[in-house]
Amino acid sequence: MASRHITAGLTEDHVALRNMVKDFVDQRVVPTASEREEKNEYPADLIPELAELGMFGITISDEFGGSDMDYVSYGLIFEELARGWMALASLVYTTSSGGYLINNFGTQEQKQRFLPDIVAGKRMSGIAITEPSTGSDVKKIKLTARREGENYILNGSKIFITHARHADPLVVLVKTDPTIEPAHRGGLSLMLVEQNTPGVRYGSDYDKLGHRGLELCEVIFEDAVVPRSNLLGSEEGKGFYQMMGALDRGRIYMAGASTGIARASLEHALSYAKQRETFGKAIGEHQAIQIKLADMATKVEAARLLYINAALKTDVDGRASAESGMAKIFATEISVEVAYDAMRILGGYGYIKEFPVERYLRDAQLMPIGEGTNEILRVVLAKQLLSESP
Repeated sequence: MASRHITAGLTEDHVALRNMVKDFVDQRVVPTASEREEKNEYPADLIPELAELGMFGITISDEFGGSDMDYVSYGLIFEELARGWMALASLVYTTSSGGYLINNFGTQEQKQRFLPDIVAGKRMSGIAITEPSTGSDVKKIKLTARREGENYILNGSKIFITHARHADPLVVLVKTDPTIEPAHRGGLSLMLVEQNTPGVRYGSDYDKLGHRGLELCEVIFEDAVVPRSNLLGSEEGKGFYQMMGALDRGRIYMAGASTGIARASLEHALSYAKQRETFGKAIGEHQAIQIKLADMATKVEAARLLYINAALKTDVDGRASAESGMAKIFATEISVEVAYDAMRILGGYGYIKEFPVERYLRDAQLMPIGEGTNEILRVVLAKQLLSESP
C-alpha cells in the first residue's frame, strides 16, 4: 500500500515532504509506538527531532523561523504522523495550532516572544475551548477574564484540554465582556496563558481509551493573573473569529490524521492477509476477505482525496468550511470502520496488544468527536447547503 500512496496532483515538494515524514515515522516512531502507548509515555525525546524536521513551524512564517506550509502539506504531514502514532500527531497539531493563532493574530511583540521558541521546540503550545457545560457551542463559554489595571483576572475552568500541562503558552478562549449576547459578537477573547501563571492549576489527567501518551486534563482558573500584554492581538472581542479561523485547519488535521489511522489499519490487514493461511491458502485468496480489503482501500483513497480537495480550496480561497467539514466527517467515520474491519481480518490477533490494530481502533474512536462532533458538523453543513441552494 505504501508504494501506491497517491502522488497524482501533488507537487515534487509535497512528495519530498511526505517521504521525509514517512521515513522518520518508519524509523523512529513505528518500532516503539505500541510500547510507548502502553506506558502512556510523553514523547519528549522525539521533540528535538520533530523540531529539526520543521514540524513545529508549519503554521509560522519564515520571519520567525517557520515554513508556513500550504494546507495540502499540512494534511499529508498528519496522515504520516498518525499512521505511526496518534499521540505524535496530536503533539504537533496542538503546538502548531497555538503557533497559528499567534502568527496570524498576535502582536509583533507576542510573535517575537513566542514563535521562535515554538519553532525550535523549546516551547510547546495548545488551545483551550471546551468547558464542563459547553463543547461545540463555544458561544456559551463561562470562563471570564475581568480587566483589573494592567492584568486580567480569570475565573472558571476548561476540560478535555489536550497537552495542557506542557503548553507554554496555552491559548485560552475567555469571556471578556459578559454583557454582550450572543457572546461571539464581541464578548470573547483569546489569552496566552503561560506556565506557572498564578491562580492556574491542573486537575487530574483523564484516563483515555486511546490517544495515550499526551495528557488530557482539566485546567482550573481561580483569580488567575494574566498580564494585558498576553491578550492575543491588541483588541478585546476578537476571540471567536480568531478561533474560527483555526477550525478549518483543525478539520483538515482531523481528516488527514484519520486517513493515516485508516491507512495503517489497511496496511496491517493486507500484510496479514498474505501471510495467514486457512484451508490450505492465504486468507487474502478468499473472496470474502478480498471484498473487505477492496472496500477498505476505497475508503482510504476517498478520504485522502476529500481532505486534499478541502486543503486546495482553503489555499485558494482562505476558507473552505463545507469542504473541510465533509472531509472531516467522512475521514473520521471511515477510520473507525477500516480499523474495525482490519481487526476482523486479523481475528483474535487483532484483539490483542501484540498487534497494533487494536490501538488503531481505540485511537479512531475519538476522531468523529474531536474538533466539533460529526453530528454538529452535519447540521452546520446542511444549513450551509440549504442557504446556497437556488
